[in-house]
Amino acid sequence: MSTSLSRVSLVADLYHLERASAQAAVLFHGALAARASITMTDISCLGVLDKDGPMPAGRLARQIGLTRGGAITAMLDRLEQAGFLRRQRDPGDRRKVTIELVRGEAYERLQQTLDEFSRDYLALIEEYSDEQLRLLTEFSRRSTAILDRHTATLQGAEQLPA
Repeated sequence: MSTSLSRVSLVADLYHLERASAQAAVLFHGALAARASITMTDISCLGVLDKDGPMPAGRLARQIGLTRGGAITAMLDRLEQAGFLRRQRDPGDRRKVTIELVRGEAYERLQQTLDEFSRDYLALIEEYSDEQLRLLTEFSRRSTAILDRHTATLQGAEQLPA
């Protein structure tokens, strides 16, 4: 009996800790955005470009959950003016625009804050054994897949009544 109670407790603790971790990540990104005088959506945009490299504006919009029209254009205008990115027109088809991260002064200031966080986070990861890391990696991969699936469902669903 105590084994099942402790398992129930462990499952509940992990679930609540994961929710707390997600909330802490939201607050961190909000604080990071405020420090750089940009929005959390801007932070998401820069993170995607940093991780995945240059891409068309439409793909970038889909990856960060923006509509393809005015919202993405306004964000790109704001980030380009602040020196975080640049638009590159396709010489063969001037209607096509690729968005590219600019690793200049504005991004370097932001990156310094992220580097400190990354050092601390990587130090924590390094404390785990290879076997534990495989388990954590699998858990992270599967939990992200659940988030992706539910996000896609929400994006395809009608808006909830107010």
